[in-house]
Amino acid sequence: MKTSAFLFLTLLACSQQQRPVQLAPVRLDTPADTSATVFDSQRDDPFATTNRIDWPGPNAFRSASGRPGPDYWQQRADYTISATLDTSTTEVSGSVQIRYTNNSPDTLRFVWLQADQNLYRTGSKGSALFPADSRWGVRGFEGGYVFQDLRVNGTAVQPRINDTMMRLDLPSPLLPRGGKTTISINYSFKVPEHGSDRMGRDSTLYEIAQWFPRMAVYDDVRGWNTDPYLGQGEFYLEFGDYEYSVTAPAGYVIAGSGVLQNPDEVLTADQRRRLSEAARSSDVVQIITQSEAAGAKNQRRAGTRTWRFRAHNVHDVAWAGAPDFRWDATSWNGVVTQAYYQFPKAGKAWEHAAEMTQWTIRQYSQMFFPYPWPQATSVAGPVGGMEYPMFVMVHYGNDDPTSIFGTVNHEHGHEWFPMIVGSNERRYAWMDEGFNTYLNAFANDARYPGQNAYTGYLRNWADAVTAGNQSPLMTAPDNIDPAALGAIGYRKPAAVLLTLRNQVIGRESFDNAFREYIRAWAFRHPTPEDFFRSIENSTGEDLSWFWRGFFYTTDVVDIGIDGVSTKTSDGQQLASIALRRHTTIPFPVRLRVRYADGTTQDFSFPVNVWARGDRFEAVVPVRGNVTGVRLWPDQSVPDWNPGNDVWGTPPAADAAAPVTRK
Repeated sequence: MKTSAFLFLTLLACSQQQRPVQLAPVRLDTPADTSATVFDSQRDDPFATTNRIDWPGPNAFRSASGRPGPDYWQQRADYTISATLDTSTTEVSGSVQIRYTNNSPDTLRFVWLQADQNLYRTGSKGSALFPADSRWGVRGFEGGYVFQDLRVNGTAVQPRINDTMMRLDLPSPLLPRGGKTTISINYSFKVPEHGSDRMGRDSTLYEIAQWFPRMAVYDDVRGWNTDPYLGQGEFYLEFGDYEYSVTAPAGYVIAGSGVLQNPDEVLTADQRRRLSEAARSSDVVQIITQSEAAGAKNQRRAGTRTWRFRAHNVHDVAWAGAPDFRWDATSWNGVVTQAYYQFPKAGKAWEHAAEMTQWTIRQYSQMFFPYPWPQATSVAGPVGGMEYPMFVMVHYGNDDPTSIFGTVNHEHGHEWFPMIVGSNERRYAWMDEGFNTYLNAFANDARYPGQNAYTGYLRNWADAVTAGNQSPLMTAPDNIDPAALGAIGYRKPAAVLLTLRNQVIGRESFDNAFREYIRAWAFRHPTPEDFFRSIENSTGEDLSWFWRGFFYTTDVVDIGIDGVSTKTSDGQQLASIALRRHTTIPFPVRLRVRYADGTTQDFSFPVNVWARGDRFEAVVPVRGNVTGVRLWPDQSVPDWNPGNDVWGTPPAADAAAPVTRK
């Protein structure tokens, strides 16, 4: 989901700065009021593990280790799709055949499919939820699916439409543990103009997504996942193989998920030669040059042409088409990375997009998990930012390459979450957007050394706290205030994960645990609890206090210094530093004392010092007269009231350092 305007501006601001970002503490005008969101008993015992009562498992499907259990199963859906783009009527029509495999232990007598285009029907739930002119609004467009000839194993069935969900009652029960059925549907829909967040058109350019009925997920946690598509929460789909074709006006070039299967029919000999060269080169090769694109724009060709694609082990596909695409490509490690754009509309920045795509795929492959597919495509258009397997849509840019890098990088980061790790974004934005924004912090630091996205993440989170429109991270994205979605879906979870990595677990240990989580759940469907258990088992830490405080409540960290005294005991000089926890969230204590001679000394205490209440007296041996104390000297703890973090003449804080480095 994609890089909305405010998210893009935040990432862009970070990427454009050429000086180190100072990690100054974020100050709020008033302390956060948490009385309405947290039980007093949690204040009394922040280490209670009662949150685990709500966690599914452990069982044979999902183990206590946070990995898939020995009997883990998930359904499979393989698709064959034939679609036609009619530019005279701005309509897509087609047919889809779905071969659905029931790997569950349950006999199924009906199935559910997602019909996302029905968001544009008058009276849809999504159109009522969001203002028409908002990012997630329908913008006055009237559309929706028109279905014809729905069949299951050749038998006609009557669909039951419930907003953006569609139920099909099966002519005969679908048997468990491998039972198969074939669903076929003819359909059509109108394409909205100027981009309606997920798809749209701009004159001759079409970006087409969520463009065919897709199987809903049936899993061991909720059975059928029938959450409607309301506009914000997007993905939760089954993995499978796709073969699809797009028939478009003969002059059109089609870019899509998967690998082009008929280049001999749709590309010239020169274009095929250049594409073959790009597949072996780390340099950018122009597959369709500017002069060729400009010539094609003014050329009218009669008839149609069909482009055929194939994609393996994905949970969706999308495509775009225009008669005047420039097409650049390069490669890394066998992965062809491509950029399609109209020039000059897209801006000179797009001449760098193929390289940016290559850089992003390499960066995340080396840091987190190898990219598993043979190509990655970026397309410029009216959709501000949206992702699908092997294919992303990015806004137009200008002459500055940084005007698009943040979005190119963010959207392709989604190839890891949720395209590889298939979490349920319709319920948990943080498992998709939050994880991806966490990845983006590493990319930002690597691409622009000395930059630090963490500060921007904290500021955006602070804005939501100040505005009073926070929701717990476990809130479904469509129930989050749209004004706070950037903070709660994106930046707060990213900041929280960076804090967990750097201040609680340790960088190397967390990095290993995070990679292990990705490996364990690649091409599977993890729950939040699977992630929590996976991190705890990998790191050997009981993090109940952390999950509760940062994921299940809207509270913030506020630990302050009440006072400092010194005494001598058995010839040893001691300093007694009185600390108080002003909110429900405990946190490991790190403090720095300053001596009269100007030297300093650091001390650390584990989070368990707060197990007996909201006050802790840190008694430390000192080597001289203490003149000042500072909490969190490295400035990378999200303590929201820095005014009580110092005492006396405090020692200087550390110079800002990237929180992503080892």
